[in-house]
Amino acid sequence: MFEDQYVELLPARTTMQVVVDVVGTGGAGGAGGAGGFAAALSAAANVVFADQTAEAFSLDGDATAANIAATGNATAGNATADGGDGGAGGAGGAGITAGDD
Repeated sequence: MFEDQYVELLPARTTMQVVVDVVGTGGAGGAGGAGGFAAALSAAANVVFADQTAEAFSLDGDATAANIAATGNATAGNATADGGDGGAGGAGGAGITAGDD
């Protein structure tokens, strides 16, 4: 029915071109690692080894002898400790930038 008719939509040498721009932002960096463990200990000891003998002597009446070993106080200083530093966070991802011109 339309054998001898046609429609030319585009001229013979015309080409279609499409410009495509793709842009994307990079991903966030990774979280840093946790810091290291730290423990501190402070101790004080007051140890006395006393080996004493008290002698009493009396010419007339009662005699009393006393043997006393006295020690001072022992005090421990403050204990402090620092854990290791946490690891650095990861770098963010590279963005995407591309285009067809």
